[in-house]
Amino acid sequence: MENIRQRFTEWKGFEPAWIKPVSANGSGRRYYRIGFGDQTVLGVFNEAEAENEAYISFTRQFLKDNLPVPRVLHVCADGKTYFVEDLGDVTLFSLLPQHGAEMPYAVRNLYVQVIENLTKFQSAGSEHGGLDFSHVYPVADFDHTAMMWDLNYFKYSFLKLAGIEFDEPALEADFERICGFLNTRPHQYFMYRDFQSRNVMVRGNTPWFIDFQGGRKGPLGYDLASLLYDSKASLSDDFRSFLLETYLDSASRNIKGFSKEDFRKEFYVCVILRILQAMGAYGLRGLSQKKDLFLKSIPYAIRNLANLRRNGLPFALPEIERIIERLENSRWADFEKPSSTALTLHVCSFSFKQGLPLDGDEHGGGFVFDCRFLPNPGRLEKYKALTGRHAEVQAFLASYPEVDAFLQNCLELLKPAVNNYIERGFESLSIAFGCTGGQHRSVYCAEKMKTLLDRNFAVNVELRHWVHPE
Repeated sequence: MENIRQRFTEWKGFEPAWIKPVSANGSGRRYYRIGFGDQTVLGVFNEAEAENEAYISFTRQFLKDNLPVPRVLHVCADGKTYFVEDLGDVTLFSLLPQHGAEMPYAVRNLYVQVIENLTKFQSAGSEHGGLDFSHVYPVADFDHTAMMWDLNYFKYSFLKLAGIEFDEPALEADFERICGFLNTRPHQYFMYRDFQSRNVMVRGNTPWFIDFQGGRKGPLGYDLASLLYDSKASLSDDFRSFLLETYLDSASRNIKGFSKEDFRKEFYVCVILRILQAMGAYGLRGLSQKKDLFLKSIPYAIRNLANLRRNGLPFALPEIERIIERLENSRWADFEKPSSTALTLHVCSFSFKQGLPLDGDEHGGGFVFDCRFLPNPGRLEKYKALTGRHAEVQAFLASYPEVDAFLQNCLELLKPAVNNYIERGFESLSIAFGCTGGQHRSVYCAEKMKTLLDRNFAVNVELRHWVHPE
């Protein structure tokens, strides 16, 4: 922040009234809102000077074409700091209704404007538009190599981290089919790369566009796929169909030589590629870097893939189809579960005769539930040598309604604590069930609670039986 303050003072000749950091989600760039008088600007610091050059070069060219992008107001001599017009905090994404609610007319109209502008961005990069790509970062063309980077991003940063099984040679063959097809499509257009609702600012009922520093030459379908299949935006199929038709009409007007028939197949191949690339990002940011915000996008991406599979993929991708089916049946497909990769719930059974188990968590605490009031199968000779993991004991306890009621009440007590621990980024919570001998009732309850927790939360749940580990 002090660097931004110093650079601003050098530029303006006076100190700012205030500076506030602005969230950048997964970006390595750091943004600051700076106030002076009755005005504000955004200060940007980014170590990647080549990326800064790409953004600044594209901005100046887009402004000449009257495209709605924020002005670059000043570039500092260090090549790492610059100041841009402040468009506020309202994004297109922030205006979207809750899932299932009707799309407001004003937001629908904004999407139509966004589509119209997209075709103008793309046309600017065509052979007729004359866009200068000499400062492109990190690559100039979305070619076979770049596509394979995205697809392998999905394989290594999502599939492997999420524990989804796949046949690697078969998956590579599917990847080659995708790249081979898209490489036959024209690549001379400007590809925004991350064209999604969070990168569209709204000011004065008009969309403005940011974060195009990764732009390059590429096929037309990719950016529309990014916008329409933006996971958390969760657009309805009907609205997607409307926007696709809107795009086809706009592209026919703004892009020379555009063919609606050729575009349709290209579009759905780009949809698959874009969703897989996005899931790689969710894996890296969510599963590896433990940023729970990105985990929340995974179920939406899986649903989009599942819908594509049900409606028929553009051509045979057998291993990707099998992976989609596995994803649909995985824990990652659940929309309702609060999730955390950091939190582990330590569920255990123990014997009150031997005393409470020691909580190894550094902050101590947790929940201890007493099962000794429940019906005791240990009083019956036929169950004495068994534990709460045996089917006969489980059937006995499940036959008593008060046992299930006890477990459901325990779960209701646990839910607020687990949700709170997820929100606060805590790493551990202990949940212990005790009975007289730590053999029947406590073991049964601990086993059942693990199942209930797995059903209600996407967190790590570890189970341990202190008296009867086997």
